[in-house]
Amino acid sequence: MNVRVAALLLLQTLLVSANARAGSIDVIFYDNRFGTVDSSTGAYTQISTLPLSASAGIAAGTNSFYVEDMNSNLLTVDPFTGAATLVGSSGLNLAALVFGGGSDGLFEVDASSNLYSISSATGKATLIGATGLSSNLQSWADTSLSDDGTSLLLTVGKPGSGDELYRINIATGKATDLGNTGVAGVAGSAFINGYLDLFQYNQSTDGIYTAPDGSLNFTPGAALEAQIVDGGATLPITGNTESSSTPEPATLLLAASAITLLVAHALQRAASRLP
Repeated sequence: MNVRVAALLLLQTLLVSANARAGSIDVIFYDNRFGTVDSSTGAYTQISTLPLSASAGIAAGTNSFYVEDMNSNLLTVDPFTGAATLVGSSGLNLAALVFGGGSDGLFEVDASSNLYSISSATGKATLIGATGLSSNLQSWADTSLSDDGTSLLLTVGKPGSGDELYRINIATGKATDLGNTGVAGVAGSAFINGYLDLFQYNQSTDGIYTAPDGSLNFTPGAALEAQIVDGGATLPITGNTESSSTPEPATLLLAASAITLLVAHALQRAASRLP
């Protein structure tokens, strides 16, 4: 094997390693567990236990995650240690049904199907408007909420049937029915790199299903190692976080080795051309 081939193989290994890490999704469970799920294998890694009894969902901030419990209390969560800090209460008397958000803000849909914006600084809720869905949405067993950067994606369903997918306008609160996902028992969801991931529960095999934004062509993926995943998110790559700003030592070593081999190969070829 010549030097150039060896260097290219090292670079290929580096790309594979980076892609494997890209499959990690930070998740919150219906109870109080916080950790990561590998979307390619379904493996779960516990990070911490949060100070809440039941989660309504998770949203990504710049450097940390936001989690809201079913009593509409907002917390921030450190992505590395899982340490949680109470921000405040929404001030609503109605229980939160689902919570989500992203770069365009934090949002809650209550049990009466109204959409609220949630202040990341205080946790206070501001009414945006009615979604137009059933005012007794809490009677539906399965709900999840994700954010694609410009709108919210809500799934709603009952046991034994495929969950319906809605797109919610964050300016008005109005929901548009996109159709049936064909996936039953959706407990949570995550919007990652242009794709919506659905997390099942209470099925013979609980899996991850994926489709492009707005599509109903969900394809089955890995089986989940742990249940019940109530929602997932990833921090923006440009955020000031350890995982994005500081490469792992092994990654740096691998890259340095590949570059060194390529330079050595170039010098070797140059030397061979000298008289």
